[in-house]
Formats: sequence, structure tokens, C-alpha cells
Amino acid sequence: MGLDWKILLLAHLLATGLFLAFNLRNKTRLRAMTEAAIVLCVPVAGLTILCLFKLAGNVLHLWDIHEAEDEGEGEVSFLGAPVQKDVVPLNDAFLVEDKLQKRHFFTESIKQSLVDNQQILRMAMHDKDREIAYYAVSMLTSRMENLEGELFDRESKVLKGEQQEDLPLLKEYAGLLKEYMGNKNFIDHVTWRKKQEIYVAILDRLTRLMEDNKIYFREEVEQLLQLPDYPGAEQVCEDFLSRYPRDEEPYLSFIALYVAWKKPDKLQECLRRLKALPIELSPEALRVIRFWDKGAARDG
Repeated sequence: MGLDWKILLLAHLLATGLFLAFNLRNKTRLRAMTEAAIVLCVPVAGLTILCLFKLAGNVLHLWDIHEAEDEGEGEVSFLGAPVQKDVVPLNDAFLVEDKLQKRHFFTESIKQSLVDNQQILRMAMHDKDREIAYYAVSMLTSRMENLEGELFDRESKVLKGEQQEDLPLLKEYAGLLKEYMGNKNFIDHVTWRKKQEIYVAILDRLTRLMEDNKIYFREEVEQLLQLPDYPGAEQVCEDFLSRYPRDEEPYLSFIALYVAWKKPDKLQECLRRLKALPIELSPEALRVIRFWDKGAARDG
């Protein structure tokens, strides 16, 4: 009787081991170990149920729907979401621990022109993997060279008087300037400052020529704060407010100005006017109000 018990136990352990080995070939390690634990803890019934479940899944083609933790051929899982290898988001590629695999995802994305987020590329410039850093620098350098050509073409039309009131051209030129200036590490200080002055001038024209121009008002204020030109930014805020007296955006620009300019009295007055607006404030405006109300309470 004791021998029969030992034989059954060995058979059960062998069956569990075989089940685990089979599962490891096409399942994640965590899932394979979990299912093996069920088989081990529920003798006979556990193995029977799981085998029937897998058989039914194959017969009914249930596995055609990819589960979050499955790693089938040609795909990889990041944070529980299945992603095809040729369309791995670059943010997810940084999560891969395997050096060669991460490099593959990154370089393939670049080769296939799937990378548009320059902020991620700028982050990749400092990656400890030199090949990834090299590819990121190469791509940004190439893009900067193309941008310089595109900017020169637009400048010849915009700055020399040709098609001055062409709004699509002005908007495109402003977008190119913003992208160009975003890569400050690739531009010498004098060139960057010159482009910023041109950018401010283009934004000023767009705020005057366009009806829906809130984004250009806010961008112009932000650029003037970087210069810094606080009186100029205040004038733009005044123009912004005169155009949109019942909207919150001008007040948010005023708040950014008075914070940078260190004018607490004007800041508090602007906050009071923002609270008094007869509109439902956005989450952004409410966060700003709560932040400065806490600051005022702490200082008071």
C-alpha cells in the first residue's frame, strides 16, 4: 500500500513536470507556473480540467483573441498589453531589459520612420546603450538639417514680403519654428535667439490675423517670458483678455506672467478675477487656483 502511494505521488509529480515543460514553450513563465501549481495542488482533477479547457480553446478557436499576457510568435508584451514587434511604441521599448531586443525595437522604429515624438528621441540621446543614443542623435541631426531647408524656403516667402497674409503658410512656418527651437541642444545660442525673435513676430501676426488664436496668444506669452520680456508679455496678455474677456485662458497667461515677474499682488488680483468668471472652469484652471490658494494660506 505504501509503495502504491509513492508510485502515484511520483506519477503525479511527473505529470505536473511534463505539463509545466509543455506550458513554458508557449506561455509566460508566470502563467505556466500558476497553472502548474493548480495541477500540483489538485491531483487528477486539476490536470483534467486544464487539459479539457485547452482542448476546447483549440477546437473553438478561442486563442485567436490575443490575451494580455500571451506571447505568441512575432509579438511582445509590455505592461500587460500585446504589441506587434514592428509597431512597438518607443516609450515601451525603453522598458525592455534585454539590451539587444531594446536596440532592435528602437532601430527598427527609426528605419521604418515610425518615430515622431522628438521628446522621446531627445531622451534616447542619453540612453546608456551607445547604439540607441547614436541612432537618436543621427535621426535628430537629419531632421534638423531638413528643417533648416524648410525654414529657409518659408522665410524667403514670409520675411521678404511674399504672401504675407497667407495664413496656412504662416501657420506652417510657426509650426516649423516651434519644432526647430524644441531641439535647443542642436542650435547655437545666437541662432536660437534669432529664431525665437522671428517666432514671436510670427505668433504676433497670427494672433492679429486669425479668429481662433488662443493657442498663439499663449505661445507668444510663453516665448516672451523666456526672453524675458515681461512688459511685452503683459501687453500680449492684455490683448488676449480684450479678445476673450469671458474665457479663462487669458487669466492663466496672466498668472504665468506674474509668477515669473514676481508680482504677488497682481497675481492674487488675477486669481480673484478668474474665480469670478461666469463659466465652468477647466481642471487646469482649478488646479492653478487650488495651488495658489494653498500658497496664500500658507504665507498668510
